[in-house]
Amino acid sequence: MRQVPTPSASAWLVDLSELRGAVFCVLRTNEGEAREALLAHLLEIGQCDTREEAVEVVADAPTESVGVVW
Repeated sequence: MRQVPTPSASAWLVDLSELRGAVFCVLRTNEGEAREALLAHLLEIGQCDTREEAVEVVADAPTESVGVVW
């Protein structure tokens, strides 16, 4: 019998593909924290110029809770 391994961590998929972006896998247990982490990342890499712009991008993005195995 085969068995799938249990997840090693909790994460959220944040889908920015509607904006021609990527689908990000953010390692956080809480959805709000995942959105905040992605928001900070988008600012850090220069994808968004202002926090307000990043909030607009991340606020309405579809999310899905996932388990990550490594």
